[in-house]
Amino acid sequence: MVMNHLTFAPYNSHRDGDVGELFRDYKHKDHQLKVMGVSKERMVKYLEKSLPRPNMQSICLREKGRLVGLIALQSLPWMSEHFGLQIFAVPHLLARSSGPLVHARLLRYVIEELQDVDFLDCRVAVDDIYSAHALEICDFRYVGTEIYMGQILKSTCPPESHPDYEIRPCTPQERDQVVQIAGETHIHNRFANDPIIHENATKSLYERLVTNCFEDSKFNVLVAHSQGEVHGFIITKMNQAFGREVGQLSGSLDFIGVRPEARNRGLGVMLNRWALYHLAEKNAVFAAVKTLASNYAALATCFRTGFSITSTSLHFHKWIRRPAVDHRLLQHIHAKQSCAKSFWP
Repeated sequence: MVMNHLTFAPYNSHRDGDVGELFRDYKHKDHQLKVMGVSKERMVKYLEKSLPRPNMQSICLREKGRLVGLIALQSLPWMSEHFGLQIFAVPHLLARSSGPLVHARLLRYVIEELQDVDFLDCRVAVDDIYSAHALEICDFRYVGTEIYMGQILKSTCPPESHPDYEIRPCTPQERDQVVQIAGETHIHNRFANDPIIHENATKSLYERLVTNCFEDSKFNVLVAHSQGEVHGFIITKMNQAFGREVGQLSGSLDFIGVRPEARNRGLGVMLNRWALYHLAEKNAVFAAVKTLASNYAALATCFRTGFSITSTSLHFHKWIRRPAVDHRLLQHIHAKQSCAKSFWP
């Protein structure tokens, strides 16, 4: 594919009104929308409205004035602080093309021209072959396959109780136990599969993710309590803003953890059922959850509690080696070492 007269420019809603066509032409998430009961047009409008947000950088590529591609970056500030790199997610990599060339040009523009970007975290649909090939061309590292699941919530009847466990909201006194379980159990994640990132950084990342949920009203933390101790937890989130835009209130199961000695007793299934019950009580119509394809125990638990697969994504990382990056990384390591904690090898 030969491309001439190319122009890269930041997204402008007045000039780039045709960007919706790229979202409409993207077919790889249509089954997920169908299962959710969300119209494609409402989803397109929601995605368009997300592009000018303060935490987003969106670049349009035009060939002779015609829009042929879009890449969007979303800043991840606290994760950047945690790893000592300027980390950005890539929520959108779209192109009108019959090959990976346009996708690769968009990625290379970001890598070569946006000097504040150190690390890219990119998901693409498993059947979006051109995007996957472009990521390989640009030396991204594959770090895992994620399974997305969902279900329509129908029943608001409370689940059956368990003779050994009480499921209830987490108290402030129990938060340390929840964080400890998170650090011990969240081994199935993309950062653990990235050889650049030290295992201590991965463990502490999920401890921080869970800690951040305690004071955020969007999240609800339930614990399985027995004999004065927390044996497991589950965290749900209500997606109010998304629900307003697409006309359907939805929630998600974001984190679950069970102590190793309490596994294989049905505790994960029970936590899932209580989480779904609480979402339904808050008028959520749809519940979503995701996990790595290699997390077979979590997949089995989700299937037992009514979830079905809605989509699958490949996950890639790219660490952009620049002198400034290495300098920032060394500063971060020294700072962490001064606290007796080194996150990087």
